[in-house]
Amino acid sequence: MTTTYEPRAVRRLTFHDSVADFRTGADTPVKYLERCLARIAEREPLVKAFVAANLDAAMARAEGATKRYRDGAPLSPVDGLPIAVKDVFETRDLPTGWGSTALAKQPPRQDAAIVHALRKGGGVLVGKTALPELGFGPPAATTNPWDPGRSPGGSSSGSAAAVAAAMVPAAIGSQGRGSLTRPASFCGVTAFKPGHGTVHRGGYGGSQPTNAHVGVLAGCLEDAWIIARALGESAGPHPGHAALKGPMEPPEPAKPRTLVRTEAAGWERTEPAARAAYDDLLTRIESAGVGVMRAGDDPAWAALEGELAAAGKALGTIADYETRWPLTMLVEADVESGGGAFDPLTVERGLERLAVPLADYEAALAYRRDYRERLAALAQDGVFMITPGATGPAPAGLSSTGSSVYQWASSLAGNPVVSLPLMAADGLPLGLEVQGFVGQDAALMAAGLWLARSFQAGEI
Repeated sequence: MTTTYEPRAVRRLTFHDSVADFRTGADTPVKYLERCLARIAEREPLVKAFVAANLDAAMARAEGATKRYRDGAPLSPVDGLPIAVKDVFETRDLPTGWGSTALAKQPPRQDAAIVHALRKGGGVLVGKTALPELGFGPPAATTNPWDPGRSPGGSSSGSAAAVAAAMVPAAIGSQGRGSLTRPASFCGVTAFKPGHGTVHRGGYGGSQPTNAHVGVLAGCLEDAWIIARALGESAGPHPGHAALKGPMEPPEPAKPRTLVRTEAAGWERTEPAARAAYDDLLTRIESAGVGVMRAGDDPAWAALEGELAAAGKALGTIADYETRWPLTMLVEADVESGGGAFDPLTVERGLERLAVPLADYEAALAYRRDYRERLAALAQDGVFMITPGATGPAPAGLSSTGSSVYQWASSLAGNPVVSLPLMAADGLPLGLEVQGFVGQDAALMAAGLWLARSFQAGEI
């Protein structure tokens, strides 16, 4: 059954605002988790967000957190937080299958850096969430919580759906091309993609090492920041990268000075209902005193916006080439041994990735360096880039996870991004994607919080 989506009416599950009650005993992590488990029992048979879970272990960790709050000694801001993790991050007590039943049969080995950080901080790992096979094969069986006949997006499909269905307040996802903020848009949840490398990716599996981001899907932007910041503090940045900077608590909301519309080729693909919702939202934002500028009206911005197709091609080349190890080599080994472990579509796409020439990869890297330098030169305080989160609401059927055109530029740039569930199109969610600049995650978060709170207050 389809449920009509109205952005302001949705009451999403949040965590940070429960901590005060944990401290007084008015609520406890155990009771909070029990509510999540009841919701999982109710929604999971239809949503199919999870591929593995250990609920007894989760309850034991919630009991430990409850005792720590009672004793006035919580471990971190995420102590007692029920959270799910995309099934690309290794866990020592649950199998890691990358969406593959064949790989999921292998025994668990170790925790990814962020999973270790969650445990160290008292986080309550509820389970692993679904994704397309190896991230690029057939979509998972996960359905969109707003309409089970529609896609939740990909590849962080299970993570977005679990949060949208209020089964957990937050889930970890990842993005190489559009795998985090697109499902956030389709499912009507918040997403935060920190700048590339600011959160350690150890235990992620090695795919797209210069491209992949760790990110958070959550019921609110405050939780997304707190979780990402806690992970960045405990796990640290990926080796060779700068750490995620900013306060441990969410920064104070700050009104953006200028939002730059950078839709380019994506606008041609955007459905009429999505265009109308986006234009209406930006009109209201402008009426609240925020400048809204079209990239095409400024020569430097226009030059970059006009290269969206080229940026997408470079991003695809880098993503495909860097998937060679270990994912597509697993496909190749399976084919050489007689096949059968992976879906034929996964095999076809995997072998295509193995065929990407080294010269094309090197050219794409050179293009990315130049693109990032030119984009960085446009950075100014209070200026952010905006697009719709997707070309429309979630596509009908489960065979497609939708277009990632609006994620190409930010994924190539490695910039921080937030997706805010501020719009509806055809009665379904549509996100607003706001992109900041490298090293300015906290400034982006402050602007995102201003937009989210102003929207909820009816001021935009």
